[in-house]
Amino acid sequence: MKRNALLATIAAAGLVFSATVLAADVSGITVYATQKEMKSRSAGDLNNFGKTFEVTLENTTSASVDLKNYCLKGYTSDNKEFPVDRVAAHLAVCKLKTKGKVIVKVIFSAADDSVFHIDQVKISDTCK
Repeated sequence: MKRNALLATIAAAGLVFSATVLAADVSGITVYATQKEMKSRSAGDLNNFGKTFEVTLENTTSASVDLKNYCLKGYTSDNKEFPVDRVAAHLAVCKLKTKGKVIVKVIFSAADDSVFHIDQVKISDTCK
């Protein structure tokens, strides 16, 4: 009986540990974003608006971070969320070294000018 209880405890601890290891933690990545450009484009009845940021990602942890597990999102002050339209390809395969930084150009776009209201860029582990 004690043996079964011990095995159940070890198994439960293993499941908790596994969930922790598989969950991405963005708390050790600092995002600095500087607005660069706001653009619009029209072609006939099609309109597109874009806002560009220079984004610096800084790893403040003591371990390297695989950025392929993360994405960047833009947010307005009323919490409307915009996914990245374009970002440098190397970001998707980059491992951010301990205490390292990477700087990338990020573009958000929309069919209306609501994208111009993005005022914050965040990193997320909830990506589509």
